[in-house]
Formats: sequence, C-alpha cells, structure tokens
Amino acid sequence: MAKGLITCGLLLGFFWLKPFSAPAESTSSSALNPEEQTYFAAAQKAVQDASGIQKTFSFGEIEKGADSYRVQAKNQETREAIVTFKPGTTEVLTVFARFAINELPKSYHTYVETAQEAFKDTKQQVTFQNTGFFKSEKEAYFSFWTDDKQYVIVDLPTNKVSDFILYYNLEDVDQKIISMAQTALTRLSNEKNLSFTQAQKRSDEREEKWLLMNKQKKYEVMIGAKTGQVYEVSHGAENYKIKALNEVIPVTKPLIQDIFGVDISGYTAYGGRDWGGYILRSPGKPSFSIQLGNLDVGDINRIEIE
Repeated sequence: MAKGLITCGLLLGFFWLKPFSAPAESTSSSALNPEEQTYFAAAQKAVQDASGIQKTFSFGEIEKGADSYRVQAKNQETREAIVTFKPGTTEVLTVFARFAINELPKSYHTYVETAQEAFKDTKQQVTFQNTGFFKSEKEAYFSFWTDDKQYVIVDLPTNKVSDFILYYNLEDVDQKIISMAQTALTRLSNEKNLSFTQAQKRSDEREEKWLLMNKQKKYEVMIGAKTGQVYEVSHGAENYKIKALNEVIPVTKPLIQDIFGVDISGYTAYGGRDWGGYILRSPGKPSFSIQLGNLDVGDINRIEIE
C-alpha cells in the first residue's frame, strides 16, 4: 500500500543496510570453534581492507541464512560492524562498520566536510560524532546522522552527497512551494487557513522534495522542490469516504485531478479493507495509493502518486 515517509525498515544510523533473510542458525563467541574463528578473522580483515581504517572489532555472532552468512560485532546498544559472506565461503558480499569521527584517517575528513556542507542552507551548525561506512559490489559510502534523525550519505568514489534528509526553518522554504502545498491540502480537507509547523527536505530519484508537516494537527504534504508537483497529501479529515470498490474512481477522480493534475479516466481500482485502502492503475500512467483512516468509515486520509 502507501509508502511510509521513511521507508522504512530504516533505522537511524543503520537504515542503509538491506534486510537479510531470516537466519537459519545463530552462534555466539562463548565457545569458539574453528569455523567461527575463521569467519570472525575474515570479517575483521574485510572491514579493514574495505575501509582502509585499522580498527579492531569484537566479532562474536554468526547468522547463517540461505542467501548470506552474517557476521557481526556489537556492543550493548548498537551493531558496531556487520560483514556478510557468500554462504559457505569467506567471499565478502557487504561490509558495514561504525567509526568515531576521530578514528577516520586525515584523508577521510573531506567526506565529513562534504556532509557538513550539506547542512549549510539549513543554517544549522552540525558536528558529527560518528559515521557509518558501507561497501558492497555496487556502492561504497559514508553516512552521517544527527540525534534528531537527520542524515547525509556521501558517496565514497565521488565525495558527493547521494542521499539526505535535512530539517529547515519554514521561513527558508520557498513560499510558492508552501502555497502550493496548502492548496493541495485544502482540496482534501476542505479547511482554510492551513499552516505547517515543520519542513524537511529530502533526496529522491525524481527530484528533491519538501515534506511540509503539522504534527499537532496531523497533516502533511510531499511536494517537488523544483517542479511543485504534489507527490503525497495526508489529512485526518473524514470529508471523502469510500465504502466499496466501485466507489473508488468516482470519489477520487476529482480529488486527484485537482491535487495531482492527473485524469484517472480509464484507471482500474484494486484493494479494499484488507489492504487498508486502494491502488489505482492504468498501463503507462502513474499509479496512485489511497490510504483509509477508519476502515469502517472508509475515510480517505492519504493519497500518494507512485
């Protein structure tokens, strides 16, 4: 159904790792056998080879899955390092490790500076304490995050920001964007004088996006930073209701036309209560997710273009 604001499976400081299949078995370092010793040593070498940082981790757990063996080191609170191997081998698939900023070699400080520079327009003074390093066959990057869940990912080969979520003061957001977001929200809520209390800017494959929110009143709009295209609108009002599948297109057609500028004539609706809402599709055209609030009432509280 509708995507969450942050994909989730995304965890602060650990969101960048792809999920693994459920482990078939798990062991700890309480009584090391030769296989464990081999994998713990291989994991330590993999981190140092991949990152170029000579830090020792206390690897102590192995999880064996069908797609990978995962070897990890952790303290009482966080996973310090994780290395995945091709099953039954010490062929490295991915490497993840946490480092304190002062543990980075001087040549790596340029990545810290790039991450700090990304915050310039937010007018925040940011000092990072830690970073996460990740490498796979296809990518390598450092991630930097703050206590309030802002983050910046810096690509290792290019030293450029590849992903981010940053918080902004509302006065630093283009007022045209705010006005467009208010107009879209008004159409769904039928309310006037809507105002936002928080603003986030985030990266996306299509374009950078603003997420404008009022958490107290529980509404928000996702809108393109350059185009002003509305991507998502959410409000807790019960103005528009869908009781059955055959009502989806008639009820949502004028809303989607006004908010997203798309005519859904010829679309097909799928879903229902067991889906928590509906999906609208038409070949070669953008799809839409319709999320319901109270399933008994059938009220629309979120519409998203996919």
